[in-house]
Amino acid sequence: MSRSEQYWVTLSVPWLVRGAHAVQDTINIAVSGVGTRVSEADAPHVDHCDISIQTLSCTTCGTPMEAVLVVAETALVGLTLECTVTARPTEDAEQTSRRELGTAFDGTPLVPVGTVRAEPRLDAE
Repeated sequence: MSRSEQYWVTLSVPWLVRGAHAVQDTINIAVSGVGTRVSEADAPHVDHCDISIQTLSCTTCGTPMEAVLVVAETALVGLTLECTVTARPTEDAEQTSRRELGTAFDGTPLVPVGTVRAEPRLDAE
C-alpha cells in the first residue's frame, strides 16, 4: 500500500448572495458564507482551506476583474478554495476534498481546477 501525502487541491465554487448592493460587501458575505461551511464540514483529511475571489479577464482588453455578477440585488460570486488534503494518489486528493467538503455544500458544485503535490515544509529554527 502506498503512503499518504499532502496535496494542494484547488476547487472553484460558485456562491449566490441575495440582497447584494455593493460589490465589496457581496464578496465579504460570500467569503464569510463559504468559510462557515468549510469550518462546519466533517473533513478529517482536509487540513485547511484558503478562500479567495476568482479573477476573470476581459475578452476585449484582457483587463483582470473580480468574478462577481450583480443583477437585481442578487450576486453570483466565483470563489476559489485552495485546500491541503491528505491522500494517496493525486486523483484521490480531488475526490477526497469534494467528498469531505461537499457535505457542507449541499447543492453547490465544487469543481476541481488543479491539484499539485505539496512540498514538505521546512520550519526555520
